[in-house]
Order: sequence, then structure tokens, then C-alpha cells
Amino acid sequence: MLWNKIKAARQSLKEMGVYGVLMILQKGIGLMMLPVTTRYLSLQDYGLLESLVVIFSLCSLLEISAGALPRFYPDCKNAAAKANLISSSFVLSLAYGLLLAVLAGLSLHFLPFELFASLTVWQLTAVAAVVALSIALQPLMMWLRIERRANRYFYLVVLQSLTQVAVTLWGLQHGWGINAVISASVAANVVGLSLGVWFCREQIKLRFDFALAKLTLSYQSCLIGASLALFVMHGLDRLLLAEWLGAETLAQYAIMIKVVEATAMAFGVIESWWLPRRFAVLQHSNGQMEVTVIHQRLLLAIMLLLLSAACFAPLLLKAVLPLEYLAGIDWLPLMLLAVGFKLATAVTDIGCYLPNSPVWLPRINAASAVLAISLYYLLIPAWGVWGLIAATNSVFALRFVMFTIISLILQPLQYRVFPLVVAFIPPLMLLLLLPLVVEVAWAQLLPMVGLIWLMLGSVWVVKPQGQLSSAF
Repeated sequence: MLWNKIKAARQSLKEMGVYGVLMILQKGIGLMMLPVTTRYLSLQDYGLLESLVVIFSLCSLLEISAGALPRFYPDCKNAAAKANLISSSFVLSLAYGLLLAVLAGLSLHFLPFELFASLTVWQLTAVAAVVALSIALQPLMMWLRIERRANRYFYLVVLQSLTQVAVTLWGLQHGWGINAVISASVAANVVGLSLGVWFCREQIKLRFDFALAKLTLSYQSCLIGASLALFVMHGLDRLLLAEWLGAETLAQYAIMIKVVEATAMAFGVIESWWLPRRFAVLQHSNGQMEVTVIHQRLLLAIMLLLLSAACFAPLLLKAVLPLEYLAGIDWLPLMLLAVGFKLATAVTDIGCYLPNSPVWLPRINAASAVLAISLYYLLIPAWGVWGLIAATNSVFALRFVMFTIISLILQPLQYRVFPLVVAFIPPLMLLLLLPLVVEVAWAQLLPMVGLIWLMLGSVWVVKPQGQLSSAF
């Protein structure tokens, strides 16, 4: 029994190590390429590129089947059922991706944003191709993670990422400008989809189960509704910022977004291991306690990452970026706070995903989106980027509270509330204070003080609540 637990723990740690390397490659390319792209692209071009990234993010939120796979995979009792699930999901995503690609290309052409008016027909076609390829790839990548085939997932992501970097560098050096990055995205997704199909070839069949597709669409429609609302809070804000304050301001804001995304990426190392398995762990005989303990540790990891980024990111940015890109460093602490609320929500919202029609996802996100739009139009014209940051924090904090309350009603979990509050409140207050004292010489010590407090408090929070199985 003990040996099985040790073996399972070693496998989980190995998977997290693999996913950690892959997360850096997959999502950290933009951050690692900053010293290069900021020297080849003007602020105007970088602002346009960031706007296209927002469009890609929107389309990825609208994917049609990958999000439902972790929910329905535990119901597959044999190999035939598993093959039926992935085959139907892939065919559905393939057809849907083509439709979404056409809609994305036409929308960019007709959107009333001056920033997109300069896009050529070739660029619009390439953007549409990236959308179609990436949507078709998502269920295959999710499937490899669910089946714990970390080695194949590793090869797929590494080759896809290397293609992205190689084509980007070659294109920039040959004067392609923004077209180098767009071309690299097309090439990388072609490589990724080809490898995904090859690695899943034994299970993928040219079949389509309409009953299963109907169940997937019922579940996924709620996720899509939630994702559309989520885009308002994490996408539309940047488009509005570019329209109201200019592409140059968006470029400076986007640099800080890259730091925020790097923080989220670091947490994604664990999240990519946990999210596909959380429903299966919940079904264990002691599943509720296991999930509760893991959630508390994940919340500690989020706070640790926020404070570390606030402490060290400004020093790194000043060392590697041109001066004109550094105007937004003062925004960083509160931007990190907002992403902290977002990441914490992804931990505590498990109960909202359990029903076959998870209706609370679009409901809460829709309410949050309405609030976000109202605050954007009220605060951004008056306070600029600071207004956007205030709106984002307000919306994500309220969203975290709502999701956590509803989730606990649908799936009760016994969190250790008082130790969590004692550990988290002082560091959160330090992040709020940091922008007010940024000119003071000792200001940069505040995140370090928060880290020390968090480490002391974590001893109390992570105290075992009983015997855990092989979940962690």
C-alpha cells in the first residue's frame, strides 16, 4: 500500500516536472522573446501584435470539446468508449474550427477598430488558419494529458515551440516584421496538429457519435458562454485600451501583461497536472478531503508566485528591455493582484463544473462581464490604465467570491478558513500598498516581507488533515 502511494507520488512529481518545462516553452515564448521582438518591432507594431494575441485568446476560449473531456472521461469504462469520446470530440473540433476561422477572418475585416484596418488579406488568412488549426489541436492535447502520456505531450509541445521560435527569429532577421510572428504561429500549429493526430492515431476513428456530441455541446455551451463573458474581463480591456489610449500605451501595458502571464504560467505547471484529474480524485473514497488539502496548497502557491513576481520582475525588466517599454512597471503589483483572484477562482470553482449543464459558469461570468464593461467605460476615460486596473481587480475579486460560494454549495469542502485568512491578508495588503510608496527606497522590500510572512503562515495551512491517497 505504501509502495503504491510512493510510486503514484513519484509519477505525479515527474508529470509536474514535464509539464513545468513544457509550460515554459508553450506559454513562455512571448516572454523569452521580448528582448528580441521589442528591438525589431515598433510600439505601434507591438500593439497590433498584442491585439491579434487577444483575438487568438478569444478563439481559444470558444473551443468546442476539449473542456468537456476531463468531465466525461471517467465515465468511459473500456477502450472502445474512450476511442468514441476522443474521435467524436476531434471531428467536432475540426469542423467547428473551420467555421470559427472564417468568422474570425471576416470579423477582423469588419470590426470598427482602427488598429485592424492595416491588416492585409494575407495576414487575415494567416490569422484564420491559426484559429482553425489551434481549435482542432486542443482536444488532442487535452487527451494526451488525461491519459497521462506525458512523453508524447512533451514531444508535441517541444517541436511546436521550437518551430515558433525558429520561424520568428528567421523572419525578423529577414525583415518580415509582424509577418514573421504570424507565419511562425501558422507553422507551429501545423506541426502541433500533425503530431497530435499521429500520437492519437490508434484511438482516433472517422466516426461521430451524435448522442455524445449532443452531451458534449450541452456541457461545452455553458463553458463557451462563460468564456465569452470572461473575454470581456481579459481581452476586451486591451482592445478598448488601444482604441482609447493608443497602440503605444497598449504595448507598455502588454509588457506588464507578459509578466502577469508568466506568473500564471508558473502556476499552470501544477494546474495542468491537476485540472484534468480533479474530478477523478473527487470520486475517491476520501476525495473531498483530498481535494480540500490540494486546493489549500494551490492557493498558497498562487500567493507565493504573486509576491515573487512583485519582488523580482521589475529588476529583470529594467535589465533586458528598452527604456520606452518600461513606463508600466508601477502598474505591476495591482495587475498581479488581479490575476491572483483569477487563478484562485480556477482552484475553488470545482463544484460549478460538476453538473452536466454547468449553468452557474455563464451566469456568474455574464454578471461579471456586465460589471466589467460598466467600470471600463466609467474608469478608463477618467483614470487611464489605473482605471482599467481598478476595474479588473474589482471584477475578479467579486467573481472569486461568487464562484467560491456557489461551488461550496454544490460541492461542500471543509477549507481551513482562519489559517488561510491569517496567511493571506497581510501579503495582499502589502501588494495594495506597493504602488503608493513606489518612489520610496525601501518599497521593493515589501514583497519580501510578504514572502516571509507567507512562509511562516503556510506551516499552519498545510498541516495534514488526515491520510491522503495517491492524489498528490
